[in-house]
Amino acid sequence: MGKKRGITLAKSVADKRGYVLVVVLIVLLLGGLTIAPLLGYMRTGLNTGQMYEGKTDDLYAADAGVEDAIWQIKYDQLETLFTIPPYDAYDYTTEWTYDLSEQVNARDVQTTIENVWVPKDIAVPSAGQARSIIETGKLIVTGSVPVDSTYQIKICYYKDDADDPLMVETLGIWLPIGFTYVEGSSNLEVDISKDYYSVPVVSPYAGGQAVVWSFSSIPFAGSDDPPSDPFPGVNPGDNPLTSTITIQFTSTRSGQNPEAISWIATSGVSDIPFSWDADTKVYRVVSVAGDTEVEAYTTKSEIRELGSAIPGDYRAVGNSLMIDQYSDSDGPRRDTLLSESSATVNDIPADAEVRAAYLYWSAWLEAILEDGCSNFGDWNNPASDWGISYGRFRGHHTAGGPDWHRYLTLQHSRDLSPYQGQTVEVSWEQSESGTMESTDGLDFAFSADGGNTWGDNIIAFRDDNPPSSFSYVIPDEYLTGDFKMRFYLVDCGDEYEYVYIDNIKISVVTGTIADTSAIFKIDGQQVYFDSDGTPTLGAQEITAAKWSVLENTPGTYSYSCYRDITDLVKEFCSQGPYGNHPGNATYTVGGVSADTDDEWSYAGWSLIIIYSSPETKGHQLYLYDTFIYSGMDQNVDFDSDGQPGGTIGGFLVPDPVAGEVHAAKMTCFVGEGDDYYNGDYLKFNEAALSDGTTTSDVWNSWSLGMSEDGVDIDTFYVTWSSGLLQPGDTSAQVDLPTETDSWNLVYIILAFRSESTTGGALHYVIHG
Repeated sequence: MGKKRGITLAKSVADKRGYVLVVVLIVLLLGGLTIAPLLGYMRTGLNTGQMYEGKTDDLYAADAGVEDAIWQIKYDQLETLFTIPPYDAYDYTTEWTYDLSEQVNARDVQTTIENVWVPKDIAVPSAGQARSIIETGKLIVTGSVPVDSTYQIKICYYKDDADDPLMVETLGIWLPIGFTYVEGSSNLEVDISKDYYSVPVVSPYAGGQAVVWSFSSIPFAGSDDPPSDPFPGVNPGDNPLTSTITIQFTSTRSGQNPEAISWIATSGVSDIPFSWDADTKVYRVVSVAGDTEVEAYTTKSEIRELGSAIPGDYRAVGNSLMIDQYSDSDGPRRDTLLSESSATVNDIPADAEVRAAYLYWSAWLEAILEDGCSNFGDWNNPASDWGISYGRFRGHHTAGGPDWHRYLTLQHSRDLSPYQGQTVEVSWEQSESGTMESTDGLDFAFSADGGNTWGDNIIAFRDDNPPSSFSYVIPDEYLTGDFKMRFYLVDCGDEYEYVYIDNIKISVVTGTIADTSAIFKIDGQQVYFDSDGTPTLGAQEITAAKWSVLENTPGTYSYSCYRDITDLVKEFCSQGPYGNHPGNATYTVGGVSADTDDEWSYAGWSLIIIYSSPETKGHQLYLYDTFIYSGMDQNVDFDSDGQPGGTIGGFLVPDPVAGEVHAAKMTCFVGEGDDYYNGDYLKFNEAALSDGTTTSDVWNSWSLGMSEDGVDIDTFYVTWSSGLLQPGDTSAQVDLPTETDSWNLVYIILAFRSESTTGGALHYVIHG
């Protein structure tokens, strides 16, 4: 344990103060009774009283140092407090010392904090080894009290295919002072025929009690050759392999559960020779004032951070940008694209600090133009110069007809403004028949203002045997919101001179068809990042940092865009009372391109704000934002492991806090779900969860708290009472099966509560 690492039983701070006060009163009383005989020694008596008064002041000053250290530990200030050397939660050999900023009782107070290594008979590891074992999460040990007087040790082992069998050497638990192991109560001692049967050695240790079971290299998962039983609860075919060990304990501390620490020593897998319950940390605190030294031990219980967890809590809001304004008798058709929509955040605590803010916008787009030329639905055909022949446009100029009969013009403008700076081209297949001459052929032209003015004609071909496939890059000056194009028959007036056009397309060659910019407002003020990334007020759009495009059906696309807007939220949200920017504001997003009036259509946005606060239960957050399309009769593989659904791992479920209802929550942003089609589910460990209104049609484009329908930004809760999560669980299965409907998943964010609790001094010793 190292110098002064033994945790010694002593009285509480209050008891010490009372003890000193009684001593002082006794001294004063005795002084009063003997004052006459001792008049000659009055000066000496006064010095004695001053000595006891000084000791009392020393004690109170040193106690203030202990209380300050406990506050620093509770509110995660150690990394800020100690920079040289930097504080490391996995360093069990360094002492970190600091002075209180102000004197207490006219005394300087110096306080030292150490991490205490508890597992018995396991050498103190280096900080690097300890961090690797815990943060990789390959072998996880956790403890909890599922019912009164029962302690549960849960062991989870994530096996690699290349690993040799994991062998168990010892298993132990430290119970703090006031808690005692009930002899013979563990499930390792129930059946003497089991290979893991073991009677523990119980001994006083670190001010409490150590209970250690020893084994002779027993396979954790059991074995067939030679035959060996798996540890209690282990199913050898599972991954992770999970075992639960239970013990009974008695307590002299009414109403309290033990802040125990359990551990396991193993062999066979080189990178995990041992592991322990790192959720409970023990700290040694030494505070010195004058000639008095106070030594105290305290604990802190919190869920460790594993895998890709993000610390903090979150708030997710958003709204639709496309609605079904008019009733459709033939099914869902969102027909109105909104210029903007808003959502308000007003419940982030005032003392919170915004850690991150992520903005997503997503929508559906048709191809800019994709025409199979089987009809003139997209074209204005003024006369008989153009017709349909075998699924193609056929052009021939009627002798004597006016020149304007030669034109075939796009009927409705196309919005090409989102593609400024990208390469957009028009293409088609073409051919001719008859005896074409050098004056016969096909031209085309572009308009940037909806056909009011036209650019010069551009030659597609002249004479016989034109190239069968033709493409042309549309100049930047025509990439406007009012683009049109037209074809023009050149000559082609002799008998049997025909021009054929098929499969006309306008498409993005480089870049993306996504609308990668959007209007973003905070409390009605438009904000953006200037060229050097500075948050700025002004009428400019923000641009996406990344985006994804999916072709849902031929010629139709959905896209999702993302931008980290943390600095905008911090800069322009109203400040809280502690000088923080808690993120409470009304957010508005607009200017997003999308196509309407089809059964497949949507547009919407969502903002995730991640924050932390000393007064808020902390969480571990897991964010999955790979843009995914889900077709009919599918359980989308959102974690891309080749299996339906997704396995969420690397978290640790804590014990519930008194009165707590929810063990976890998750929010999903989904586009293109329809209330018209049922059979959409979100299942957590095979149980269907409710979006607040239904469990069987959760992607119905209706979300609680949103002013418009059109997208789903739904939050689901996993309650403790459901039994779907238990303390110590490290993984869960999430499934998103759908039947008739099809939709796009933009993100899933999950939160597992990781409440930190810090007690007062467990043990208290006064020196001097």
